[in-house]
Amino acid sequence: MIEIRNETAESAEIYLSGSIVDDKTGGLIDEWYENSTGYQWPDKIRKQLEGLKGKDLTIYINSDGGSVPAGVAMANMIARHEGHTTAVVEGWCCSIATQVFFSADTRRIPANAYLMIHKPAVYGTGGNADDLRKAAVVLDTIQQGMEEIYRKAALDHVTADDIREMVNAETWLTGTQAASLFDVEELEPMQMAACIGSMKHMKQVPADLRLDHQIRSATDGGSAKGDGDKDRCCEIAAKDYKARAEIALALAKGAMI
Repeated sequence: MIEIRNETAESAEIYLSGSIVDDKTGGLIDEWYENSTGYQWPDKIRKQLEGLKGKDLTIYINSDGGSVPAGVAMANMIARHEGHTTAVVEGWCCSIATQVFFSADTRRIPANAYLMIHKPAVYGTGGNADDLRKAAVVLDTIQQGMEEIYRKAALDHVTADDIREMVNAETWLTGTQAASLFDVEELEPMQMAACIGSMKHMKQVPADLRLDHQIRSATDGGSAKGDGDKDRCCEIAAKDYKARAEIALALAKGAMI
């Protein structure tokens, strides 16, 4: 979900909540689901930013990450914005969402919020041995680009090897830890919850961020316009869609879980 709030002549707040998907997937979500809350994609934020040129932005992030090209595109849009940008983590900022966070001029994170950095991955890759080796080379190149952004934001005592080690290990950082490694301002702890996302691809998720019980307790499915068209949404997990949407919306509105 991307929502603009508290807009004035000089400034505005943008809330980025949910998983990052590419424009094609986002377009299908918009077309076939009545509620696109819980997902964000480049074209969505591009349209929002067009009306905010020259204004200072505060970007509140609560995302589990998602598509690498989509996340990089969004990060570059924030970096190019005409006006000062401040990124604030609300619950967690994981994977490619960290690129959006570090693209802002000023970065802030509460002591009890989280950043997570890890190696990029590809799923569903097929082909022969040469194809798989090429995929590995592409992933290594993507990782180099991600690490470059982290190095630029790192404090002087953090080396390139330190960054590489953290990425390779899938590293979770509290706000306090992030502020000791990167040019990030630590904020006072706040009561919050992380938005539900693709945790199955994360290996080291802190126990207090797992919200599996909320998925199980929610009713199944999103609201599709046609039962036969659900498969068109590029493998969207319909079972947890409603739970993800409700939790992301509640966080964006300041509700506590």
